[in-house]
Amino acid sequence: MKILFLAQRVPYPPNKGDKLRSFNEIKFLSQFHDISLVCLADNASDLKHKDELLKYCTSVDIVYLPKIRSKINTAVDLFSGSPLTLAHFYSAVFNNIVQQKLQEEKFDLIFVYCSSMAQYVEKVTIIPRVIDFVDVDSEKWAQYAMYARFPMNLVYRLESRRLRIYEKVIAESFQHCFLVSEKEVDDFRRLVCPIDTLTPILNGVDLDQFHPSAEPYDTNVIVFTGAMDYFANVEAVLYFAMEILPLIKDKIPQVKFYVVGSNPAAELLSLARSNPNIVVTGYVDQVQPYMAKAAVFVAPMRIARGVQNKILEAMAMGVPVVTTSLGFEGITAVLDNDILIADDSSNFADSVVKLMQNRELREMLSKRGRNVVEYYYDWNLNLKNMHDTLAC
Repeated sequence: MKILFLAQRVPYPPNKGDKLRSFNEIKFLSQFHDISLVCLADNASDLKHKDELLKYCTSVDIVYLPKIRSKINTAVDLFSGSPLTLAHFYSAVFNNIVQQKLQEEKFDLIFVYCSSMAQYVEKVTIIPRVIDFVDVDSEKWAQYAMYARFPMNLVYRLESRRLRIYEKVIAESFQHCFLVSEKEVDDFRRLVCPIDTLTPILNGVDLDQFHPSAEPYDTNVIVFTGAMDYFANVEAVLYFAMEILPLIKDKIPQVKFYVVGSNPAAELLSLARSNPNIVVTGYVDQVQPYMAKAAVFVAPMRIARGVQNKILEAMAMGVPVVTTSLGFEGITAVLDNDILIADDSSNFADSVVKLMQNRELREMLSKRGRNVVEYYYDWNLNLKNMHDTLAC
């Protein structure tokens, strides 16, 4: 087949969230089909990745959409009644490229990655369209509204309602829809619309890149990884630093909490300056060395949708994980055997301390976590299910 693939961000390098999943989808599908990729870049530095993507695609068009332009689009569209997500990811140049390709080339399938890209092919009816929603994005905005301050809490609540309506329209008009887990499929049917054309496609982990280290870990080190300008990650780190870390420090005074990820928010930098037990690294070429040194990986998520790739990567490296119920959602694992869950500050701190002080418990979770990822989170096996669905 000849596939037109639309993505809201440049799917390279595959080092976080949507880039990780979209890149692996393209890489896998390119073994059997011709992929024409059109994607947005919110950072000019992403334009350099075109040659890397051409290894898997017959054509690659990257459209630079500066963040300031996205913010202006969103502000202008606030009173339009449409989801702000669509305005945020709208580019006239991108639209012209898509429409020109549809006129000049014969595609067998349109693959839309995330609801923000559906707007570019809403009126197409003669070519089959599928979408990877990944997760129930409208519910994520509802979670944002719970923790954001006025007036942004109102904006987020409004976006949740608008986007949920749009998700329903898209789901009912596209031939098939994918989500990242059985949980997301169930939530989509319950919250958006009860359609049958939904299939869960689990994520994967590159087991060659993420594997247990032969080097010893530091019994005093805790780590969190992620894009540190992302609201959900910032909220999780602030919560951990202010409510959980002091409880851990009472029992382990030498504890060090490493926050590893690009573009750390100002609040996190301020936190690190005032607290010697916290290290905020900023961008690093690889997160693996920091994870390998950690006694425990923490993911105290209070805002989360889909599957937390950071948790799967930690498990793949044999680093035991303590997370919340929200962080655990969508992950195929056994509570207390493969991963530890705690939803209040005290229990979360106790779980972390146990792993830091009990080597046998840590080794048990380390081995079981790695086994879970090897068994359930192989990209090739999981994406074969997607390919089989597309072939039907």
